[in-house]
Amino acid sequence: MKQIPFRIVGLQVESFVLNDNQLREKKAVAVNTSYEFGVNATNHLVMVRIVYKYFQDEAELLQLALVSTFDVKQEDFDEMLIDNKFTLDPFLSQYLSTINVGAARGEIHARCEVAKSKLAEFILPPINLVEALPNPIEIEV
Repeated sequence: MKQIPFRIVGLQVESFVLNDNQLREKKAVAVNTSYEFGVNATNHLVMVRIVYKYFQDEAELLQLALVSTFDVKQEDFDEMLIDNKFTLDPFLSQYLSTINVGAARGEIHARCEVAKSKLAEFILPPINLVEALPNPIEIEV
């Protein structure tokens, strides 16, 4: 497996909504996550967006969207870009997403703690990114 050098150049919370006033104790909280990927070919950047949503029954208790931006070494970025299609292999998409998941979990905890939300005490379930992102990610540029 080829190592792809990169550096983190941005972590941006796009949105954070906390509606925990409806939280009922001793009632299950479901966590939904989704992932999106983007590229900026001019600057050899790869962006990963994760959206976390907490639900209890039909009520949305929390939503966080966080974008991590990675500067990928130019030569390696160019190898992933063929014609107008950029392809992230599963290992790299999983690795970048792992960084994004960790940052998002930290943001959720810190923001909930500052808001004195009971959700700060909630243990997030682990995410198996190998299962969540098993295929190459192809992006039209």
